[in-house]
Amino acid sequence: MIKNKLLPLGNFTKTCIMFKTYKQYKNGGKVLIYSGVNRNKSDFKDLVTIANAFAQKGEVVVINPTVHFKSDEYKQFFGLLIGTIYERKCPDLKIGNLFYEYESFIPPFRKKKISGMITKGTKQSSRIIINNTKGASDRYINSLIYERINNADFIADIQEVWLYEKGKLRLLFKKQ
Repeated sequence: MIKNKLLPLGNFTKTCIMFKTYKQYKNGGKVLIYSGVNRNKSDFKDLVTIANAFAQKGEVVVINPTVHFKSDEYKQFFGLLIGTIYERKCPDLKIGNLFYEYESFIPPFRKKKISGMITKGTKQSSRIIINNTKGASDRYINSLIYERINNADFIADIQEVWLYEKGKLRLLFKKQ
């Protein structure tokens, strides 16, 4: 059952943003979709599947819209990013108070596209989810991650890397 709700987001309680509760679980997990999200995006279906996977574990997941960084909505959705290297960015998901960026590829798949997904994803968030449906090896992806971590010129910090493979989600890397 889908319900429209007005929910305060972040520290901004003066205005409320319209969300639809896409799915709610008995353990308290739920998927919230902002009414302004572009549902025609090529990765929207994947984002909903990923959001459901986290919500089943009891997390509150928000599928974020893309908004201009000067707007009031940006401060409401992405206020936690202000003052960080991710300011002016719009990550795809907010899980709890952490932002995640989902990266997929345009066919045909090549292993070197994984490298581009990591680079592009870390420009949006330190926590990324990569579409690995075509199946690059864990060893190869880990080598790309550690290559960036050990590179002094690489500014972004990689906290977590999740793999989305054929509708399933699994954690590959988490910074200790």
